[in-house]
Amino acid sequence: MDKNKIISRYKLTLDVIHELKLKNKPVFLHKGESFIGYGEKTKRIGILLNGLLYATYLSDGGTEWISRFFFPPNNFIVSNHEGFYFGRNSTESIRAYEDSELIYIEKDEFKNLLDTNPRFERTVRILAEESYIQSMARVHSFQSLNAEQRIRKFFAENPELGKKLQRQHIASYLGIHRNILTRFLYTT
Repeated sequence: MDKNKIISRYKLTLDVIHELKLKNKPVFLHKGESFIGYGEKTKRIGILLNGLLYATYLSDGGTEWISRFFFPPNNFIVSNHEGFYFGRNSTESIRAYEDSELIYIEKDEFKNLLDTNPRFERTVRILAEESYIQSMARVHSFQSLNAEQRIRKFFAENPELGKKLQRQHIASYLGIHRNILTRFLYTT
């Protein structure tokens, strides 16, 4: 997606959020603190103002995998969407990778804003569509690209993020063993 469009969409969302006079003020999460934990009732959605968060899930074998990174302006909506939408307990944990600041909207307030504020509803719809497109691109890359191609794609699309993250976290996100990533990084 076009970098200018991403930045524009992020700024538009922040403008809409600032106009709303939400009941919650921005909160600060220190590195390692949870936005939501495994099995916790998903009652809020966050808008990341600055910092970096990540979502993990547990495989059937008990291995923890990273499914998403949240960072502005690219991926700034912080939520376990399935749990939030259906009112279920979270199957993921979302934690701060580094000190981060975000605004959160509780589910009742979110639903009310969708019903009463057309600009908010439109913004949420556009962000949901873009999130779906990003998710499908990720699925397609897992289905069609080998490990080396996924690594190249990750670093090409996320050069700054690649500098911040530990290798094992990048490998987990890409669904590969850390040694494969390390071997690739030393041969390029």
